[in-house]
Amino acid sequence: MNLYQATFLACLVVFIREVGASSIHSTADTSNTQDGECDLDGGPACASHASIAAIDSNGSIEISKSMNDTGTTNDPRIMSGVPFPRMPETIRAILHEDWNILDPKGEEMISTLSKIDGAVEFAHASTTFYEHLKGTFGILAAWGQPEEVKRTGLVHTAYSGDLFQFFLFDANKDEERDELRDILGEKAEALTYLFGTINRGGLCHFKDLVNGVRSDVICPAGNQTVHHRSNVGNWDVKPVEAANILMVTIADYLDQFVDTNGWRDHHQIEDGGTKLYPGSGRPAIGFYWFSAVCNGIKEHLEVVPTIFNNCEDVLSIEDEKEARDAYWKVTIEEEQLPEEEQINLLNKVVRLNNFVAEPHIMLSQIYYRQGKYLEAATEARLALEKFYTLASNWDKRRSYGHWVGFGRILLLRANRMMEKEECSFPCADPKNPLYVNYNDLNLTSLRKVVQEMNEREE
Repeated sequence: MNLYQATFLACLVVFIREVGASSIHSTADTSNTQDGECDLDGGPACASHASIAAIDSNGSIEISKSMNDTGTTNDPRIMSGVPFPRMPETIRAILHEDWNILDPKGEEMISTLSKIDGAVEFAHASTTFYEHLKGTFGILAAWGQPEEVKRTGLVHTAYSGDLFQFFLFDANKDEERDELRDILGEKAEALTYLFGTINRGGLCHFKDLVNGVRSDVICPAGNQTVHHRSNVGNWDVKPVEAANILMVTIADYLDQFVDTNGWRDHHQIEDGGTKLYPGSGRPAIGFYWFSAVCNGIKEHLEVVPTIFNNCEDVLSIEDEKEARDAYWKVTIEEEQLPEEEQINLLNKVVRLNNFVAEPHIMLSQIYYRQGKYLEAATEARLALEKFYTLASNWDKRRSYGHWVGFGRILLLRANRMMEKEECSFPCADPKNPLYVNYNDLNLTSLRKVVQEMNEREE
C-alpha cells in the first residue's frame, strides 16, 4: 500500500490512523480543541501551536511551525485542509470520455463500435456490452498498458471467448477478421483473436487458481500449449501473450464485478437460471485471483500497473469474503446498526481488503455528520487515491464517475467546514435573495464547485 497523508493547515491535531498497511502520521499540541478543530477566534491554542504538514518527495510527513519571530502566528485564522489528490490525466479522460487522450485512435475506434447494434443494444453483465467494452478499455489505459493490450480490452470478446458464447465478429471468417484488423491494427487484432479462441484456463494455472486448487499463478519461461477452438486444436502461447491476455482478463472482470451477472447467470442458461436479475448489486468475489494473477505475470508485462502495490501484494479469498460481507452488512442493515458499529465494520473492511475505496466513502459520510471534518476529509482523500489507482469501482450500484464525483464532493465539503466557510459548497451569495430559492437553499454554480475542487488539487 502507498502511504496516504493529509495536510492539515491549522492547529495541526494528532491524527494517527492505521489503515491496513496505510497510516497517517502527524504530531501537534491540540490542547483546548475538539474534533480536530482549534479556536479560530484567535485563542492561544491557535496562536502558539499552529503547524503545517507537508508531504516530501519520498512520501514522508514534514511538520513546520507557522509562526513569526515572536512565537505567534501572523494570521490567527489559519486555513486548514486536506488537499485533493491530483486526478491523473487518464482518469479525467475516462470521466469526460476523451478517448483520444487514452489512445490516438480512441475516438475513431469507439465511434465505429457505437454503430454496431449488437454492441450498443445487448444487455451484458450490468450495463450494455458497448459500455462494458469502453470500461475495460479505460481501465487498461489508466493502468498504462501498451497499445495492443488496451485495444484488445476494447473488443476483448468480439470473437466470443472460453466462457462467453456471444460474438460481434466471426473468428472463422477472414473478411470479418480483416474488418476488425482495420479497426484495431494488426497486433491488437491478433491478441484479440487469441483472447477469444483459446482456453485461458490453461494459462499459468489460471483455472486452478480461480477454482481454489492453488493459491498462486506461475507462468513458465517458455511457450504454453493450450486448447484452441479452430481446426488447429492447440496453440502455443508466448509468455508475453499469456501475460497480456490475463491482464485483459483482470480488467474485463473488474468492470463487470457484480454478484448477479446478466450474461453469465441468465442469458447463457437455457432454463433461465436460479437468480433474479439484477440481484442486489452486491460485489462479487475475485480480488483474490486478480491480485494473484497480477503478481504471477508481472515479470512478463511490458508495464506493471500500480494496482495491488505494483502487483506485489496478494489478497486471500478468506479475507476478501470477510471484507465483502462486512461491507454488505453495513449496506443492508444501516438503519439497525449504531454508527460506531458501522465504523468498526467499515474499518474491518479496510484492514482485510485495503485495495477498495468504497468503505472510505462510507466512513467519510459518517464522520462528516458527526462533525469530525478532518477524519471525513481524510477518508474521502483515501477513497479518491484508491479510485484513481484501481481506475474502477468495487461497488457497481453506482458508476465509476459517480463514485469519484461523490468522493470529491465529500472532500470539498469537509474542507470547507474545517475552514469555517458559511456554506459547505461555494454558494453564490447567501446574503443576496436573488441567489436563495423558495426553500431557502443557497444557489450554487456547478462550474465553480468543480473549479474549486480542481484548484485544491496538489
